[in-house]
Parts: sequence; C-alpha cells; structure tokens
Amino acid sequence: MVSNNINQNYNLQYKPLNQSSFGAVNPSMQALDAQAVKQTVDSSYLANRVKASEGTNPNTTLGLSLGTWYLLSQAMDKFGIKCAGKYEDSVLGKIGNFGDKVQEKFTNTAVGKGTRKIYHGIGDAWRWMTGKSKAAYAFENTPTHAEWKLAKNTGAGLKGFLAMDTDQLFEYFMEPINSVQKLEQFGYNQTQIDNFANSIKGLKGADKTAALAKEELKALGVKPESIDKIFNKKGIVGLKSYAEHIKARKLGFRNLAEFREVKKDSLKNIDKIYEALLKADDKMGISVYRKHGTFGKIWAHLWGRKVSIPELRNKLTATLGKGNKTKLGKFLPKAFGYFLEGTTNRFAGGKLAVFMQAFIFGDMLANSLSAPKGEKFKTFTERFVNDFAYFMALPFGYMAMHKVGGMKYAGLDKNGVEAYRTALKAFNEKAAAGGFATKAEYKAAKNALSDMLKANVKNPVTRFFKGIGRVINVGNETRAAYKSASKLNLNLFRKIPNMLKNLAGVPLRVAIPMALIVPFVAKICTKADHKIFGRPTKSVLDEEKSSETEEQKVADLQNQLQNPQNNPFAQTPSVVSNNPSNLINMYQNGQKYQSPSSTVTNNVNNTTIVNNEKTDENKVEEPVRTYIPSPMGVQLQGEDQSVGLAALSRADLAEKKAMETLAMRW
Repeated sequence: MVSNNINQNYNLQYKPLNQSSFGAVNPSMQALDAQAVKQTVDSSYLANRVKASEGTNPNTTLGLSLGTWYLLSQAMDKFGIKCAGKYEDSVLGKIGNFGDKVQEKFTNTAVGKGTRKIYHGIGDAWRWMTGKSKAAYAFENTPTHAEWKLAKNTGAGLKGFLAMDTDQLFEYFMEPINSVQKLEQFGYNQTQIDNFANSIKGLKGADKTAALAKEELKALGVKPESIDKIFNKKGIVGLKSYAEHIKARKLGFRNLAEFREVKKDSLKNIDKIYEALLKADDKMGISVYRKHGTFGKIWAHLWGRKVSIPELRNKLTATLGKGNKTKLGKFLPKAFGYFLEGTTNRFAGGKLAVFMQAFIFGDMLANSLSAPKGEKFKTFTERFVNDFAYFMALPFGYMAMHKVGGMKYAGLDKNGVEAYRTALKAFNEKAAAGGFATKAEYKAAKNALSDMLKANVKNPVTRFFKGIGRVINVGNETRAAYKSASKLNLNLFRKIPNMLKNLAGVPLRVAIPMALIVPFVAKICTKADHKIFGRPTKSVLDEEKSSETEEQKVADLQNQLQNPQNNPFAQTPSVVSNNPSNLINMYQNGQKYQSPSSTVTNNVNNTTIVNNEKTDENKVEEPVRTYIPSPMGVQLQGEDQSVGLAALSRADLAEKKAMETLAMRW
C-alpha cells in the first residue's frame, strides 16, 4: 500500500489530460473512437461466430475438412442405396413406420388424449383469430412468394432442395450419352459396358457419337432395324431426338411435352414429378460424373454418383409425407432427411456440395481438438448445434418473413389473392410488350391493380399491418414500368424506380432471416445445448473475445505498476533532474527543494497532481519527509497490492458484464 505519509502531506486532485498542458494527446485517447467502432462491429453475432474460430491452425482445419469431405461423400453413397427398394423396406420407410406405431399407441393413452386436446385447442383458437382478424388471416393463408428461383427453393426447405436436385438429375438423364459408362443408366452391368467399349475402340468423332446414340436407343428397347431406319433418315440428330422422347416416358411422363412443361418449375410441380416417378421404370438410374477406364473409375469414386429411380422416389415420398399415416410417421422421415441435408448436403445433392459442410466440420473438429482437457466434447456439441441450427432455421426464417409480407393482402381471401396475382401477371406481360397505347391507359390499369390490393380496408389496425407487409415485400411482385412505342422514349429511365425497389427489398429480405430470425433460433438452440452438455470456456456465444483471463489481467497490472517506467508514482516531474541521486544527496545534506511548479504529471493515468501546500510567504515548499526516496520509485507491497488490484479487476469485470447485459441483442 502507498505510505500514509504521502496521503497526509499531499492534496491529490485529478484533472483530465488535455493537449494544452502536455502538447499532444495520448495515443490511447486518439484510438478511442476506432476502438468503440470496432467493439460495436465485433458485438454482432456473425462476427463473434467467426472470431470463435480464430487461433486454430489452418493446416489442421484443411486436413480435417478434406478427410471429412471424403467420408461424408462415400457414406452418403451407401445411404442412397439404403433409400432404394420398396418404401416400407427402405431406411426412410422404416423410420416412418416406427413413427406410425408410436403415435397409434400414444394416442390411446391418457397423456396422448390430453396432448391431442391441447393441440386441437390451440388450433381452434388460432382459427378463431384468423376468422376475426383480416391481418391474421393473411398471415396464415396468403403469404407472399419469392420471384427468384434460388430463393424459392431454399425457402421451401427439404422439398425445395429435392426439387433442385431432381431438376439437375433429369437434365443429366435426358442428355445424350457421351461416355460408355452412362449405359449403366439403362441397366447395363459393368461387363456389358466394357464389352461395348472394346467394340468401338478406335472410333472417333461422328462415328463414335453415332455408335453411342445407337447403343442408347438399343438400351432403351428400340429394335436395331428401327434404329437404322431413323439414322438413315434423320442422322444423329434424329437418334438423339427419338431417345429424348423415350427417356421422358421412362421417367413416367406421358410425353416429352409434359416433361418440359413440368420441368419449367420443378418446385411448383413437385407433386406432378412424384406422380410421374410412381409410373417410372425402376430399372432406370441416373449417372452423374461417371466415366469409363482406370482414371474414370477414380473420377467416379471421388465425384460421381448414381441415383436409382426408387431412391429418388422414396426421398420424395418421405419429404411429401406420402408414405405414412400418422403425423408422427410423416414427420420423422422428413425430419431425418432434413437433418442429413443440413449436416452433409447430400440427402439432395452431389459431392461438390459436401465441400461447404466439410469445411464447417473441419473447423468444428479443429476447435474441439484444441479445446482444454475435459471440454473437447462440449466444444464439439456446441459448435455442431450452433452451425447446423443456422441451416435448420433458414427456411423457417424465410417462411416467417413471407408470412409477415403476406399481411399486405389483408382484406383478400385466397381466391382474391389469386385473382390479384393473375391480373398482375397479365398487366406485366402487357406492359412488357408495349401493349398500353397511352400512359393514361397504363395508369388506369395500374390504379385498378392498386385498388384490388387495398381491398377497401378501412380499419386502421388492419391498414397498419398491411403497411408492414408492403414494406417487407418491397421490390417483390412489382408492377412493370410503362413502355412507350415512341422512338424518343424514356423506357430505360422508367425502369429505375423498380430497380431501386429491388435494391432496397432484396437486402431487406435477406437480412431479416439471416440477421434476426436465424441467429435468434441458433442462439436458443446453442443455449439449450449448454444446459445439457455444459458451456465451454471458449464459447461461440461469447460477446467479446479476450485472450486474457482475470488472473492474467491482475498479473499484468502488477507488472505494470512495479515497472519503474510504467509506475505513475515512479515518474520524475519534468522540473526535476533525471538523475535520482541528486535528490538523495540533497536530502542527505539537509537541503530543501524549491519546486518551480506545483504540478506533477502522471503520464500513465493522464491526470495532474497538484500540491496546494503553501507557506506564509506564498511559496511552494517541499513537504517534510521522513524517508529517503528510492530511485526506483514507490514500491507496492505484494500481498496487499494483489488483493486491491484483484478487487479492482473484479469490479471492472462486473461493470463490463452489466453493460453487456444491458446491450444484449438477440
């Protein structure tokens, strides 16, 4: 502790550091604003999630990621085979059947009956609310729809992912075969493929292409004489066109025209695709990135995949809830597929997509392995739940956003919304084709659409919710700009308002799920994990990362104060000679020191110490001292000092935690 003699002889006053007194502002003061900005940025959830992975060895992460990619890719190849066959015998069907049995038994118990009563009660209450409130009805029944294909598919969850994958698989299947290995799509075994490869060895260019096209038709069941007739009449183009028609029917569609119409929007027509696959040829399969030969086998092993028609159909059966009876039976296989898609990217997709998941797993494993002893498992579970809660929550965030956006239709029922969308589509097509003869005609039609959307709603509360829906849906389902037929038109400039709406609306619709809804769900799931497995010391939910513990901070403060260059009490005033031995000699000789200034600078704490002790002659004199000052400055006693500093550190920590709690954002 500091000597009481000093406290008795000095009246210490602390003033803020200012440039006029010391010539320059302390560098730490100059950096204050930048640090505040950085702290604000770092407080965001996504930034903290990235910071949680700092310090891991990138080589370790890369190695673990590549290993994880290979294991996931090969494991999901095996899983795909387990999904084939009859639905009830597949892994998905068995999960659904288990759910059916559990619910059937549970329903007849007292708990089951009570649960069902509560469930139906909540449903009845919500239906009553939607019947009374136009905004609630719109929220439930008329959500807005995204116009971008990627956004629509992502927001549809597992159904959307399967729709995208099915779309891609159909494209590969319908392409003319460019490799002998693709004959496996039509049931050829490897021996048949190898024999055919040997038979066309040496052929190049058009001859090889024609041989492949003829063999494809032969594999599809066309007689050789018919193949030769088509080739002689229409050449290779005729062979490929005929094969395309047959392959559309092999997939279960009536003809190629129906296939093309359905494929225009696979998500919208997913039920039609499922109905077609029920009639598809189960002997068919779809080969992706499969090649022949030694190098081709390696390539196929690493990147290729083969999806059978039964596998694809069973995945759609589980996703659409077509294979089971009860709610639990329908839910479990779909939830299992959604979980696998979130953790592997391969329930619906190829091996390239696994790379993203593999790097997430690599980072997860690297941080878990580097965690302190006893925290490796809880670190892994925390990061696993946190990472994949983001994926799981994204479609829910998307759906919630569009349900809120759907409140702009408040006052319209489902038929009214469909009528509005039909009218909007016709309006936009006419405007794009320049069908409005005059601008007045365009404005009249535009106002008519606006009146349809307003639905003559008078209630101020309903109109308020309609406004919220319009704000969230800005730039989506817009009315096309007027297109003039005049040569001196301003059509390009007329498109600018819609462009600006898109620039505002798209980031908004991305930000709402990604920055608000998804992090909220991920945070809740991660905290639930903490309740079960415990919270690791280095958590992804830490609001502010620090490499120093409380004990380290105390030790740093001790070292700082004991260092004569950093100790504020060891600093020699600028009016005193830098040689401490001069002062010692003065005191030993009984001389008094007359200070020309009463101001003593404390450069560490940015304060000014003022000595107000004055003699009758109004002169500042050196106070009477009973000790000889050491050139090392005042030395603090270790034991008492650590207790005080520890208390100060705990107080600082408590203040910090309090401020974090007040500023907490979900």
